[in-house]
Amino acid sequence: MENAIMLKAIIENAIDGIITINTEGIVQSMNPAATHLFGYEPHEIIGNNISLLMPEPDKSAHDGYLRRYHKTGVPHIIGIGREVTGLRKDGSFFPFRLAISEVVLENRRMYAGFVHDLSKQKVAEKQLKIYTTQLELLVEERTIELKKLVQRVQDASAEVSLSLEKEKELNQMKSRFVSMASHEFRTP
Repeated sequence: MENAIMLKAIIENAIDGIITINTEGIVQSMNPAATHLFGYEPHEIIGNNISLLMPEPDKSAHDGYLRRYHKTGVPHIIGIGREVTGLRKDGSFFPFRLAISEVVLENRRMYAGFVHDLSKQKVAEKQLKIYTTQLELLVEERTIELKKLVQRVQDASAEVSLSLEKEKELNQMKSRFVSMASHEFRTP
């Protein structure tokens, strides 16, 4: 009895949503986190098909997934888990990570779905992409500016080299002139 009470407390206080369905896809239970995520009260969902919480095309295909699994034993998502989109009562969508476990209890099969909301993570990823794009643009602009600056430095360096060459040439000409003039003055 104590284990059952403890298990119920864990499920009721879990951060992630927990939803159980039977083999026909009918919701058997959902914890407070799941009701909060989807915006429904438990009595609005329990007894209804789980596809109520799905947008198309999953909504229409879900019962077929279950039938195929029961017939072939090949899971579509059971035991695999993946990112999916949920449909809230207000019609809005939200991304979540869904992990489904098959549970067999006293010859009765059911499925437990664990719903981890990814909304905040998706917002953060989107913001990160925006920041990355902005940073890439800044780096690109700065690179262009630096290339222009390097080109100006190279141009100035070439100008200085040319000026130094001319200066050397002028100094050599001046030295030859002074040498010739000095020779002319010394020789009568």
